Amino acid sequence: MTKLLRLQVAASLLLLLTSRLPAQTPDLAGGVTPIQFEGTAFGTSYSIRFVPATGHAAPSSLGQEVTDLLDEIDRQMSLWRDDSELSRFNRSDSLDWFPLSEESVHVVAAAVEISHQTEGAFDPTVAPLVRLWSFGPNQQPLQVPTEEVINETKQHVGIDLLEVRLSPPAIRKLDPQVQLDLNAIAKGDAVDRVAQLLKSYEAQGLMVEIGGEVRTSGTHADGSPWGIGIERPLVGQRELQSILDLTDAALATSGDYRNYVESEGIRYSHTIDPRTGRPIDHKLASVSVVADDCMTADAWATALMVLGPEEGARIASANKLGALFLVHDGDGFIVHQTPSFPPTRDPVPSSAQGTTLSTFLLTAVVFGVAIAGMAIGVILSNRRLRGSCGGLQGLKDEKGNPLCESCTTPSAECEELRAKVAASISKPSESQ
Repeated sequence: MTKLLRLQVAASLLLLLTSRLPAQTPDLAGGVTPIQFEGTAFGTSYSIRFVPATGHAAPSSLGQEVTDLLDEIDRQMSLWRDDSELSRFNRSDSLDWFPLSEESVHVVAAAVEISHQTEGAFDPTVAPLVRLWSFGPNQQPLQVPTEEVINETKQHVGIDLLEVRLSPPAIRKLDPQVQLDLNAIAKGDAVDRVAQLLKSYEAQGLMVEIGGEVRTSGTHADGSPWGIGIERPLVGQRELQSILDLTDAALATSGDYRNYVESEGIRYSHTIDPRTGRPIDHKLASVSVVADDCMTADAWATALMVLGPEEGARIASANKLGALFLVHDGDGFIVHQTPSFPPTRDPVPSSAQGTTLSTFLLTAVVFGVAIAGMAIGVILSNRRLRGSCGGLQGLKDEKGNPLCESCTTPSAECEELRAKVAASISKPSESQ
C-alpha cells in the first residue's frame, strides 16, 4: 500500500524517462511506434507503455508531463513532506474546515465511502495507530504497546471523526488529534491520474504501473491484451501464481509475507486493523482486486487484507467485487476467487492458446517496510527499502523479459525470478 516523489527526484527522473525511449521504428504488427519508459516515483518504480493510435505519435513532452503530475501528487498527499496538504492538515488542531485541492478531497471522499462499505476495515484516520506500531514517518524501534495505550490511541481513530466537503473542497476534524494516512489509496489514484493524462492523447492502448498497481486501456500494437502476472506469496522467493489478461481495467495486490517488523522474536504485520488497533493476524497471504479504476482496487485490496479470508470473501462478494485470495494452507496455498474476478491462466501458456505475450508485467505485493508510513496499505516514499518490492516489472528490454530492476530485494532473487519468467512465457518470435 510508498512515500511520494520528492522535488529533488523530479529533475533526474526526466533524464531517465527520455533516455529510455525506444528507437523510433514502427511496430510491424500495428504500424505504430509503441513508447515505453520506466522511472522512480513514490519510493518505488513505475513503468509506462503507450501505444499511439495509427497515424499519431507520442508528444515529446510526455515524460515531463508525467514528472510534473507525480510531483503535484507528492505536494498533495505525501506524509514525508512537511509542506504537503496532508501533512499540514495532520499538524493542525483546528476544528474548522481545512481547504484542500479537489484531487485530495476526491481521494478522501473515496476513502470514507470504502470505509463504510468495509465496515471500518479500511479507515484513512488510522495514522495514529500506524505510528504507534512504528510504521509511520520518523519511525522508532518497535516497542509493543500495552492494551491501555492501544485503546487510548483508538479514541482518535474513526471515520466518524472526519467530515468531507466537495465544494468548496475541504475536510475538517471533529477531534483535534485526528490524522490521515492515505497511503493505501493514493498510489492507486496516482496510477489513474497518469492513465488519464495519457488518455488525453490519441492512443490504441496504454499500461500504467506504479509499484505493482496497474491500470490498462486498449491493447498492444499487435492487438493482444496486456498480460499481468500475480505473484505467488512465498517468503524469500519470486514465483508466478497466475496470469491475467487485463483490458480497460485496474489490478492491485496486497499481501503480508515480506513486510513486517520483529520484536522479541515475534513478527508484526505492517497492515493495521483499525478496528482492533493491532496488526492483522490471520492466514490470508495475499489478495488481488480487479476494478474499473486503480484507486478503488488499491483501497479494496488493503481492506480485504485486513478483513481476512472468510470475512473478506463475504464482503467482496456482497459488493460484487472481483477478488482473488491466496490463503496459507500448510506449505501451500488455497486459491479462492469471487465470481466477479476474471479468469486467470497458468504462467506457462499452452501452444493451443497461441497468445502473444510481447509485453509482460509482474504485479508484486507492494509495501514499504519499517520506515514507510503505512496505514493499512502501501506507502508513498522516495527511499528504497531492502526487502520490499516496489513492483516487479516486466517490459524492461526489447524482448519483453522482466529485469526486476525496480525491486529492492537482493539481486539474486530478482535474477532467479527473471529466469523463471523468461522460461514461462513464449517470445513473440515463437508464437507468431
